[in-house]
Amino acid sequence: MKPPKNTKHLLFGGTFMLANKLQFVGEKMVDGLSLKQWFLLLNILDLPSEPPPTINQIARAMDSTRQNIAKMLEIMEREGLVTLEQNKSDRRSRNVRVTAFGLTRMKQTTDNAQEFLYRLYDGITSEECDAAAMVMKKMVYNLQKMQEELQ
Repeated sequence: MKPPKNTKHLLFGGTFMLANKLQFVGEKMVDGLSLKQWFLLLNILDLPSEPPPTINQIARAMDSTRQNIAKMLEIMEREGLVTLEQNKSDRRSRNVRVTAFGLTRMKQTTDNAQEFLYRLYDGITSEECDAAAMVMKKMVYNLQKMQEELQ
């Protein structure tokens, strides 16, 4: 890829290219879960487990749509990674529990991902990671403001 001279264009277009390459290479190198399933399980496990989180809570935590998360979770339930349970206090809502099999696959994927992550960040200093993270946070914040204006 010949990077554009305008760094804002590189950040904008590069984000899409990075996401595609990250998923393609990561899924070739990391056995276990898909990278999106792995990331979803990481987020679920970061939430309080009692009571189990709802699909809406997970979607909010990941800044995603309920529909997108529900679709992924239904596939993961068929694969035995999670269980979806009716919420006792709100019949329209479902709670999500990670199964023992899901935890096992999560650990396997995390172990397998170490080499991938090591190579992904090769040659990138902590300062560069911090700067990139700051830019990403600001872009997400700006997008959230724009999203609120659209509603």
